[in-house]
Amino acid sequence: MSDEEDLEPLLKYAREGCVGLSVVVVVAEMKAGRGATFVEMTAALLAVVGMLIDRGAVPGDLVDGEPRFVAWQGSKSEILGRLACEIKTLGEIPATGEVCWIHDPAATEADRGRV
Repeated sequence: MSDEEDLEPLLKYAREGCVGLSVVVVVAEMKAGRGATFVEMTAALLAVVGMLIDRGAVPGDLVDGEPRFVAWQGSKSEILGRLACEIKTLGEIPATGEVCWIHDPAATEADRGRV
Protein backbone atom coordinates (compact mmCIF):
# COMPACT_ATOMS: atom_id res chain seq x y z
CA MET A 1 0.00 0.00 0.00
CA SER A 2 1.11 3.55 -0.65
CA ASP A 3 1.32 6.28 2.00
CA GLU A 4 -1.83 7.87 0.55
CA GLU A 5 -3.78 4.61 0.75
CA ASP A 6 -2.56 4.03 4.31
CA LEU A 7 -3.43 7.57 5.40
CA GLU A 8 -6.86 7.89 3.81
CA PRO A 9 -8.76 5.88 6.47
CA LEU A 10 -6.95 7.80 9.24
CA LEU A 11 -7.82 11.13 7.63
CA LYS A 12 -11.46 10.05 7.26
CA TYR A 13 -11.64 9.13 10.96
CA ALA A 14 -9.85 12.38 11.92
CA ARG A 15 -12.45 14.39 10.00
CA GLU A 16 -15.33 12.54 11.65
CA GLY A 17 -13.95 12.62 15.20
CA CYS A 18 -10.76 11.96 17.11
CA VAL A 19 -8.37 9.13 16.30
CA GLY A 20 -6.46 7.42 19.10
CA LEU A 21 -2.77 6.78 18.58
CA SER A 22 -3.23 2.99 18.64
CA VAL A 23 -4.95 3.29 15.25
CA VAL A 24 -2.08 5.43 13.92
CA VAL A 25 0.39 2.90 15.36
CA VAL A 26 -1.04 0.21 13.05
CA VAL A 27 -0.01 2.27 10.01
CA ALA A 28 3.38 3.02 11.61
CA GLU A 29 3.93 -0.72 12.18
CA MET A 30 3.32 -1.37 8.48
CA LYS A 31 5.94 1.29 7.65
CA ALA A 32 8.50 0.09 10.22
CA GLY A 33 8.08 -3.60 9.51
CA ARG A 34 7.69 -6.62 11.72
CA GLY A 35 10.15 -6.78 14.60
CA ALA A 36 10.93 -3.06 14.54
CA THR A 37 12.69 -1.68 17.58
CA PHE A 38 11.20 0.99 19.85
CA VAL A 39 13.36 3.61 18.12
CA GLU A 40 12.29 2.45 14.64
CA MET A 41 8.62 2.36 15.68
CA THR A 42 8.87 5.83 17.21
CA ALA A 43 10.43 7.17 13.99
CA ALA A 44 7.71 5.53 11.89
CA LEU A 45 4.95 6.89 14.17
CA LEU A 46 6.42 10.39 13.96
CA ALA A 47 6.60 10.08 10.16
CA VAL A 48 2.93 9.05 9.93
CA VAL A 49 1.83 11.84 12.29
CA GLY A 50 3.94 14.27 10.21
CA MET A 51 2.11 13.19 7.05
CA LEU A 52 -1.23 13.63 8.84
CA ILE A 53 -0.20 17.13 9.93
CA ASP A 54 0.67 17.94 6.31
CA ARG A 55 -2.92 16.98 5.40
CA GLY A 56 -4.57 19.02 8.16
CA ALA A 57 -5.04 16.45 10.94
CA VAL A 58 -3.19 17.47 14.10
CA PRO A 59 -2.37 16.04 17.54
CA GLY A 60 -4.17 17.49 20.51
CA ASP A 61 -5.96 16.81 23.76
CA LEU A 62 -9.56 15.95 24.57
CA VAL A 63 -10.93 18.20 27.31
CA ASP A 64 -14.19 18.81 29.11
CA GLY A 65 -16.11 21.73 27.69
CA GLU A 66 -16.07 23.32 24.27
CA PRO A 67 -14.21 22.80 22.12
CA ARG A 68 -13.68 19.20 23.19
CA PHE A 69 -10.50 18.92 21.10
CA VAL A 70 -7.64 21.34 21.72
CA ALA A 71 -4.90 21.12 19.09
CA TRP A 72 -1.29 21.27 20.21
CA GLN A 73 0.17 24.65 19.28
CA GLY A 74 3.44 25.20 17.43
CA SER A 75 5.11 24.43 14.16
CA LYS A 76 5.10 20.93 12.71
CA SER A 77 8.62 20.32 14.03
CA GLU A 78 7.68 21.59 17.51
CA ILE A 79 4.61 19.36 17.61
CA LEU A 80 6.57 16.31 16.44
CA GLY A 81 9.30 17.13 18.98
CA ARG A 82 6.70 17.24 21.75
CA LEU A 83 5.25 13.92 20.61
CA ALA A 84 8.73 12.34 20.50
CA CYS A 85 9.44 13.54 24.06
CA GLU A 86 6.08 12.25 25.30
CA ILE A 87 6.71 8.82 23.74
CA LYS A 88 10.26 8.67 25.12
CA THR A 89 8.98 9.57 28.59
CA LEU A 90 6.25 6.93 28.32
CA GLY A 91 8.90 4.37 27.39
CA GLU A 92 6.65 2.46 25.02
CA ILE A 93 4.54 3.03 21.96
CA PRO A 94 1.38 4.77 23.18
CA ALA A 95 -2.08 3.25 23.24
CA THR A 96 -5.31 5.09 22.52
CA GLY A 97 -5.88 7.76 25.15
CA GLU A 98 -2.21 8.05 26.00
CA VAL A 99 -0.26 11.13 24.92
CA CYS A 100 -2.70 12.66 22.39
CA TRP A 101 -5.50 12.26 19.88
CA ILE A 102 -5.50 13.14 16.16
CA HIS A 103 -8.25 15.30 14.66
CA ASP A 104 -8.81 17.53 11.64
CA PRO A 105 -10.12 20.76 13.20
CA ALA A 106 -11.00 22.22 9.79
CA ALA A 107 -13.64 19.50 9.36
CA THR A 108 -15.28 20.50 12.66
CA GLU A 109 -15.21 24.19 11.69
CA ALA A 110 -16.76 23.39 8.30
CA ASP A 111 -19.54 21.43 10.02
CA ARG A 112 -20.25 24.37 12.34
CA GLY A 113 -20.51 26.65 9.30
CA ARG A 114 -23.27 24.48 7.82
CA VAL A 115 -25.46 24.64 10.93
